[in-house]
Amino acid sequence: MNAQRRTQEQRSDAMRERIIQAVLTCLEKDGFAGTTVSRIINIAGVSRGAPLHHFSSKADMIAAAAEHLIRQHYIQLGKAIAKLHGSEDRLEALIFGAWKNVFDQPEFIPLMQLLTASQHDPELASILQRVWTSNYFIVGNAADHYLEAISEDTDVRSMMMLTQWLLRGMAQDLHIVADKTLFDRYLKVWCNMLAVHLRARADVNDPPPYPPKWELPLSDA
Repeated sequence: MNAQRRTQEQRSDAMRERIIQAVLTCLEKDGFAGTTVSRIINIAGVSRGAPLHHFSSKADMIAAAAEHLIRQHYIQLGKAIAKLHGSEDRLEALIFGAWKNVFDQPEFIPLMQLLTASQHDPELASILQRVWTSNYFIVGNAADHYLEAISEDTDVRSMMMLTQWLLRGMAQDLHIVADKTLFDRYLKVWCNMLAVHLRARADVNDPPPYPPKWELPLSDA
């Protein structure tokens, strides 16, 4: 019975993942407006009743997809940072690692689609508010894990929150900036400014803490 139950749970998890991936594909190809339940069903190749069997509504699917994106971005960041051992400037390597491995990636596009659409959709804005509140907490934990303040009046979490907003704004402009080297140039300027206030903790290479509901640690995901 236990083996059968585990198999059913695995099938259910696999179906949820399949639907979430279909939502992400819709967002990337068709934008938020084109991400309809019918389109999701078509891309996922599932029955019409499958999505609502696993999610209570389209809004629930969008929320799950947004959380999935943030988790995957966090995992990629953790893996990138784990490779920074021995870097001469770990703070700069950390910031550039976040840019190259998370924000400057095609997988970040669906999240940008959601953020843009939420400006005109109160329900979506409410969903993202809940998801981003969790994300801010996660980023804060990661910042405390990897960084330390040089002076007592510096708040590590605030500095990294500003960095996250900067990187997100850069990602928003990726498609309209012809000279991509500008991003590296100005990110270097920001790293120099941060270096006055922050430094990377020495010899910290293990993954940062993660929410209990995320079943796998970053190193195993």
